[in-house]
Amino acid sequence: MTSLLDDTTMSWVGRTVTAAPYPVARADIARFALAIGARDPVHFDAGAAKREGHPDVVAPLGFYVAIRLQSQNLVPLDELNADGVSPGLTPPSRASKIMAGDTRARFHRRIRAGDVITLTTSISGIQEKRGRSGPLILVSYSLEYTDQFGEAVVSETYARVLR
Repeated sequence: MTSLLDDTTMSWVGRTVTAAPYPVARADIARFALAIGARDPVHFDAGAAKREGHPDVVAPLGFYVAIRLQSQNLVPLDELNADGVSPGLTPPSRASKIMAGDTRARFHRRIRAGDVITLTTSISGIQEKRGRSGPLILVSYSLEYTDQFGEAVVSETYARVLR
C-alpha cells in the first residue's frame, strides 16, 4: 500500500492554534436559538434565565459549533484552502479530499451572554488507515473552549478524514 503519510505530515502532531477571543452577546444567542428553533425563554430573556439559576441568557448546547466555525474562518478568503478550511489546521499530505469525521463534546457549563470564549485547537494524532476506496488519513483534534477566566466551558474532540 502506498502511504499518504510522511514525516512532514506527522510533524504536525501537537500543533496548536489559539483563535481570537469571541465575545458572546445576547443577540448572538438569540439569533442562533431562533435559527435552530430553540424557543426556551432562557435563550432570550435574562429574567427567565435567572429564574432557572443562570446569571444571564444561556446559549443552546450546539452554540459552541458556531464559535468554532466563526473563529477558524477569521482568515482572508484568499488564504483559505480550496475546501474553505483554514490552512493552519490541516497538515500537508498527499491526500486530495477532506471530510468531517467523528465529533464529541463534553459540556462543563452552559455558554452565556457576557462570556468571552477562547478556542484552542490542537492536533492530537495522525494515523493512516485503509478504507474501501484506498488509504486515508485520520487527523484527530482536541478543542478546548475556555471563558475569560480560563475556566473550561466545552471540551471537544473532532476528526477529519483526508483521502
